[in-house]
Amino acid sequence: MEDSKQLIKKTFENVFSNDLINALAQNGTVLNVYEGQNIISRGDIIKNIPIILEGTSKIVRTDPSGEEHILFYLKDGEACTAAFSICTNEKKSEVDYIAETNSKVLMFPIRLMDVLTNNYPEWRYYVCKNYNRRMKEFLRTLDEIAFKKMDQRIYNYLKEKSKVLNNNELHITHQEIANDLATSRVVVSRLLKQMEKDGLLSLHRNKIILN
Repeated sequence: MEDSKQLIKKTFENVFSNDLINALAQNGTVLNVYEGQNIISRGDIIKNIPIILEGTSKIVRTDPSGEEHILFYLKDGEACTAAFSICTNEKKSEVDYIAETNSKVLMFPIRLMDVLTNNYPEWRYYVCKNYNRRMKEFLRTLDEIAFKKMDQRIYNYLKEKSKVLNNNELHITHQEIANDLATSRVVVSRLLKQMEKDGLLSLHRNKIILN
């Protein structure tokens, strides 16, 4: 438990009280999750709130036709509001939580959500802050789909990914971009080549470098 407590304290020492950190460490479990691994899969019964201590994950929604759409990313210190909204009721997840990088994730039992909410004001603030952030990202995703052309969506997607990973060198294939944006690889490749001509990025084998 001591290692878990140190990880939680490292992430939240300026946000949570020692009592709350102790409660999270005593009741939660820290998982080592590898890049590409599902933290929670669509259809799983959600019994825990996943909180990212180190690393990055993405929340992916699959539509009825099987197309996948990235809703948003989670990074150090963030949690998914989809889990918060379930509270004490165990329901099936409607999204996939996928590790974007090797990560350490705190899994905290949803059944204890009311205890934290009632006893720790800083936890209530943390939950509200996450709700607000996710709502802004959700609206931005809607704007991307409804109002922006595909080249803008691709470039914004790459910029956001670069920001989340803190790296302008992205190891990603054209097919992976197409999957995440629900379009075709041919379209992605054509638009990326145009962006390269415009000096926005440079293309390499399974790698894109943003300028």
